[in-house]
Amino acid sequence: MASKSRKSAAIAVGCAVAAVIFFIVVIVIVSVFANDDDPYADRQIDPYMTINRMDVNVAWNKDRSCKIKQDITVRFHNHNGYFEPTRGIFIDIPVNSGEKVRNLTVDTTPSRGVTFEHEEFSKIVRARIGDENRYFHAGDTLRCVVEYDYITPEHGAGKDILALMAIGGGWTCPIEDATVTMTFPKAPDASADGREYGVWIAGERADSAGTWSDDGKTLTVRASSLDAFEGVEIAYKMPRGTLVAYGDTEYLWTLIVGLALLISAAVFQLFVAKNKPLTPIVDYYPPRVGGGGDDYFDPPDKFKLKVRRMLPVQIGKIIDGRCSSEDVTSLIFYWASKGFLSIEERDGETYFTKEHDIDGITDYEARLFNKLFSGAVRKNGKLEVSVSSLSGKFARDIAECKSSVDAEYRGKFYKAGFNVLSYAVTALSALYGALIAVLSTLRIGALMFNFVGFITLVPSVLSAVIGSIISNHYYKFSVGKRNALIFGYGVLTVALAFAVSFVVPFDVMGWAERLIYVVALGGTAALAPFLTVRKDGYNEQLNSVLGFRDFLRDAEKDRLETMLADDPQYYYDILPYANVLGVSDIWADKFKDIAIEPPAYYSSTGPDLFDLFVITRLTRSVGRSLTYVPPKVNVGSFSGKHGGGGGGFSGGSFGGGGGGRW
Repeated sequence: MASKSRKSAAIAVGCAVAAVIFFIVVIVIVSVFANDDDPYADRQIDPYMTINRMDVNVAWNKDRSCKIKQDITVRFHNHNGYFEPTRGIFIDIPVNSGEKVRNLTVDTTPSRGVTFEHEEFSKIVRARIGDENRYFHAGDTLRCVVEYDYITPEHGAGKDILALMAIGGGWTCPIEDATVTMTFPKAPDASADGREYGVWIAGERADSAGTWSDDGKTLTVRASSLDAFEGVEIAYKMPRGTLVAYGDTEYLWTLIVGLALLISAAVFQLFVAKNKPLTPIVDYYPPRVGGGGDDYFDPPDKFKLKVRRMLPVQIGKIIDGRCSSEDVTSLIFYWASKGFLSIEERDGETYFTKEHDIDGITDYEARLFNKLFSGAVRKNGKLEVSVSSLSGKFARDIAECKSSVDAEYRGKFYKAGFNVLSYAVTALSALYGALIAVLSTLRIGALMFNFVGFITLVPSVLSAVIGSIISNHYYKFSVGKRNALIFGYGVLTVALAFAVSFVVPFDVMGWAERLIYVVALGGTAALAPFLTVRKDGYNEQLNSVLGFRDFLRDAEKDRLETMLADDPQYYYDILPYANVLGVSDIWADKFKDIAIEPPAYYSSTGPDLFDLFVITRLTRSVGRSLTYVPPKVNVGSFSGKHGGGGGGFSGGSFGGGGGGRW
């Protein structure tokens, strides 16, 4: 029926709306949580922990990356005679100014578990040391050796500057003794203004705390004591031409695999999964079973067919690949137009009366017809059943009929190998999106799994659903609507891929790699549902159905008047087919200025007035009643309720961080 097309469109629109909402939610979450507030603003000094010693070794490379090693010894102790339960410590490394952490490792003495995570919505890489069910006690010590590669962008104050918070101002406890050893790729520029470059300890200039090696490339800074939230910053200018751009090759796997998937899908679409062009054959009547045919009915025994034509449910299945409940209920009016039953409205109720035994085309048609009257009562020698008595009961029979129609056409539309190809490309696009999002964070460290990255499965799944609906309903739309739908579908899929890409932190995936990821994921997911090839038999059936549909949509008034002259009931004979083809409103509109008799199968005890609206209203009300499924009632159910540190960025230096106890 017409409502079938509207329902399918509603499903597609619903999926699209869900996709848009999903996109907005992801973007809002990112914008809300990815703020620039100081993550340590509310951190309190921890009285139960002291860092006995911290040794930091920084070795700069010419590409502004450096190798950092932190050797930290922590002592846990009482405060006012009390010790708070402690599982371990966490160490924070900032990544909110374009920095990247790579190859992060942590060794501990005594041995404790180590996990890596992002905190403050990806502004901090956190190494959490300790076990959930093991505790340290007052007097215990913990030594952690932390090593990682730290990639810094070009400094905002100049491309020749190397500046780092070697000890971040985010530690929640005092540091009794600290040493920083920093090695530069070349001796710093001696001509640089000394007021701008040097050493700062706890925010105060402290150049005298540092000693240089003989070659002038290594600086050792000693800080005998630091209070909580105090750090060490070192900034120097390199001789012009020393520093070069960082050569990032991490994106290559994303690029190679993504382009391989996208290009393969495009090649399959353009050169392999090619359908024969459709050549619809215009016909005034529904296609006959097996194709062809001329005569429609053999009057006066109209209910006995001379030529077997496709059932409305069969045409509904062929036009969009699915048999809906509305397609099945169209059989009621198909049977009425053949004389198998009549319809009467009286006292506000609709009744079906059996006029003849079914001369069914298929077993499921005859079975459904007999079930329609299985609970009927005999009146004036004929079986009669009310629509209200069927409501809530007949839906099961409709579902069985739908299953039979689906079984009749199973495997007859598309070549199996290409169906497998379509599913495989969908699965590969989903796998690509998820694995890149989940595993790319391993660049930070072997323990860094981004399990949230599995949300990237959403674009492929939604794309498969929406794409299948568009593909199945493709021939129900005009060329303009088809192009608009395909364009909107492609944009939506790529937009979804863009949205889910935000679950990958920016310190893991930069903009260039992100763009590659979005195009590869979105493009492959969008192409996948269309990698199907119709079988020759389906092509022939589709040509016949589309030719008939085109006549219903484009027929001129003169031709329709001629058809009515030959068969006054022609409008009603065709109406069930117009419903399943989604052109019932167009079909009715073509007859609004043509004198037409009431349907021979319909009678009413109401006012002697009839127009096409009456039969249109009747088809929709009958469809709603017969497909009604009563809600299930749950009985006896019960529900109840059951009960770090960020960066010290003084002077604009990169790095910093800190840590605390947990």
